[in-house]
Order: sequence, then structure tokens, then C-alpha cells
Amino acid sequence: MLTREMAEHIVRETMERLHRNINMMDTDGRIIASGDRSRLGERHAGAIEAIRSGKPLLINEANKDLWKGSQCGINIPVLFHQQIVGVIGITGQPEEVSELGALVTMTTELMLNQAFLLSEKEWRNRTKEIVIEALIQADFDSRKVDERLQLLRLQLEPPFYVMIIRTELTLSYNDPLAAAIEDRLGGTQALVGVFDTHRLFILLSKCEESRRIAKLERIAAELQQSGLPYQIGCSLQVTELASVHIAYQEAEAALRYGSPAAPWNSYAGLEPQTIVHASDDATKQRFVNRIFPDISEQSVRTLQVFFDCNLNIQEAAQALFVHRNTLIYRLKRIKELTGYDPQSFQDATALQMAIWIYDPMQIKE
Repeated sequence: MLTREMAEHIVRETMERLHRNINMMDTDGRIIASGDRSRLGERHAGAIEAIRSGKPLLINEANKDLWKGSQCGINIPVLFHQQIVGVIGITGQPEEVSELGALVTMTTELMLNQAFLLSEKEWRNRTKEIVIEALIQADFDSRKVDERLQLLRLQLEPPFYVMIIRTELTLSYNDPLAAAIEDRLGGTQALVGVFDTHRLFILLSKCEESRRIAKLERIAAELQQSGLPYQIGCSLQVTELASVHIAYQEAEAALRYGSPAAPWNSYAGLEPQTIVHASDDATKQRFVNRIFPDISEQSVRTLQVFFDCNLNIQEAAQALFVHRNTLIYRLKRIKELTGYDPQSFQDATALQMAIWIYDPMQIKE
């Protein structure tokens, strides 16, 4: 538990406050950190005795010859979880340093506790990262994943949903945003971790549709309140951990093809669009060239607003800030140019597919 780096940190911090030489010994009585670097690596007989007895040892001029390698001062066992993990020594006359012993010991044990909590947090976050990396692959070692989930004390049960939060904020693997969302979702039934520098991965477990939407809205509201720019993509439901990689791809697709203005996008409403984009590039390009041989930016926008308004001419005209007759003229012109009638469901479907995959760079002004 007591590493050399930790011991050096304790010695440095304590010496700055007390202006006295401090030694830190491991459980073998060897000096692993000291203000007097010439003593590093020495065996400290006084520390060995303090470990054996479990009590502080005062060394003065009268008894220091009994403790080889020791100087006047006090040596106090350092406890962590009721176990001696080392000894801290304060050099000086016993009558001067003995009253400092309790303060130094308390400070040292607090620093050890802080270091332990930090290392445990880092371990948890790194373990979650490993589990997430495994789950988003089509093939993974389920036994190892189960073991790590048990170590994390996570109880993941179906049904599952994957959510991905994308933000402009640069995230680290121990980011407080992940911890806050995990607390909000209930720590034992959600796996939350930083997936890359701008994305947070969330696996909701034992979550029915109504609860999923409530949790999603809660997270969106909290992010909105924080003022962070963000987007959330959510998958469909899957019923086993082996299918989480599919849910992950769906959440990514929801981010990619969803509305940037919406607080969150679900794959459920974007399936047709995703299926269209799954086609190979040559097929998509040929389709677009056939549907849109010669089209303007205004025509593409007119079509999309018209489709967003469910083919309702009055609503679309209001959304476009044009007269109803102007919209009707535009739709008629599009039919003449493309051969597809935007007011016909069958033709509108083809036109919508073309808009989804159309390269904006090819739109004519």
C-alpha cells in the first residue's frame, strides 16, 4: 500500500509544515523516503522495533546506541485499515518532537486514505473502460466481462439500452460528469464511462421503455442546465449483453443522423435513414443522380420542410414563410425536374431517401 512515490509525497508535505527532517520506513524498516537523501535504503532499527511492538518509539541520547542506524527522535507506526503499513520518523530531541507525533500520524494516515480513494477511483474507471471496450465488440470474453462487473459490483440485467452523450467538452476517464450521471442513474444498474475525449457511454440495465425515457429526459435536462453543448443518441432495446455492440452502433447512428436541435435522438425514429446509409457509396450515388439530376438548394430545403410537416401544404408554407401558392408552384416545379411528385406518398419516399444521402457540396445555388 505504501509506495515509494507516496512516501516521498508524505515526507515532502510534512517537512514543509514542520521544518524538521522526516523519514518514512516500509514494513521491513527500510528508509524509502527522507529529507536526508543519504539515508535512503538504510535499515532503521528503531522503525523495526516500532513495527514489532505496534507502539511509538522515542530515541534519545541515552538509548540511541540500542537502535542501529537511528537518530534522536520519535518513530510512530502508520496504520491503514488497522494494519501497520510503515513507520514515520521525526528527527529531533524527544521532548520537542513527541508532541508532534499525533499530528504527523493523523496527517499521514489521512494522506494514505486520500491516495487509496483516488487509486480505487482510477481503478474503477479504468475497469469500466475495459468492460465498455469489450462490450462494443461483436466478440468478447463473457467470463472476463462478468468477473470485472462483479468486481465493480454492478448488477446488469436485461433489458438494456445504450446511450452516447457527445459534448464539445474534453473528457478524461475520471471525469466528474460521468460520476454525476452514474449517481443520477443509480450506480449498480448502469455502466457509465468515458468512451473517448468527447463521448460518454451509458449502458442502462433492467430498464423498461417508460423508465428509459424518464431517465433520458432527466439527463438531458441536467446537461441543458449545466450549459454544456451536447447531443444524446439512444439505441433500441436489446435483451442480452452479447447484443450491446448492436445497441452501440444504433446509438452512434442516432447521433450521426438525428436532429442537432433535438435534446436527444433515438434510433427508433431513424431506422429508415440508417438503412439507406448502409448501402454502398456507388449505389447511393447512382440513386441520387437519377432522382436529383439538376436541383437547387432552395428545392432541397422546400422538400425537407414539406416532409417534416407530413406533406401538409399549409404548415409547410408557414414554416418556409412563403404563400401557399408559392409552395404549390415549387412542388410542381420539383415534379417537373425530377419526375417525382412530392405530394404522392410513394414518390415522396424516394425523394426523402435522396435528401438523406445527397452530398450538400453538389447542390446548385
